[in-house]
Amino acid sequence: MLVLDDNPVLVDGLNFLINSTRQLHAILLAQRDQELCEAIKRLEPDVIVADPNFLDRTLAECGLELHELRAGAKLIAYCDARETRSGETYINRGYSGVVTKTVASPRLLRAIKSVHAGDVVIDETVLALSERSLQPCEVDQRKLSTKEEFVLRHVALGKAMKEIAADIQLSAKTVETYKYRAIKKLDLRTRSDIVNYAISVGWLQH
Repeated sequence: MLVLDDNPVLVDGLNFLINSTRQLHAILLAQRDQELCEAIKRLEPDVIVADPNFLDRTLAECGLELHELRAGAKLIAYCDARETRSGETYINRGYSGVVTKTVASPRLLRAIKSVHAGDVVIDETVLALSERSLQPCEVDQRKLSTKEEFVLRHVALGKAMKEIAADIQLSAKTVETYKYRAIKKLDLRTRSDIVNYAISVGWLQH
């Protein structure tokens, strides 16, 4: 795991939190600024937890694009609650998770583990902010589109995003967007919620 933020105290705190678990390991950077871009390329972290604004500035200085970084790592947007945009905005940009900096430590660790396992995670706080930004008529539109239903069915069956993307000949990012829209419409949070929903509507019956 690699933590990127312009607040060194926060970075140290998150690194300590991550290293307190047995399953995760935080990569510690010797120098935070000059070698940061090179470190991202060289260390090849599995998951990057980053303040989106800080990451955008850092990538611009390196001459890199977000999609280049995402090719080698899953990204979690670790956002200031006052500046957080809708979860869909981050998913469309290529992030696999979105949490705010006010989230409790256990929830942050669960989000990191879930993203590492291949899930898309939008924290409840971000979902609440997204819902408030929607028009009432949009919130009531809970019916899934054909592609949203297809993606959610296959997620319930345990398929990875890349497999689903190959099945319908779309990019993994697009498939993640369909999954995000579906779970937001149905108010689902976890893989277990998705499986339970699939069972309740008969998707998993043979």
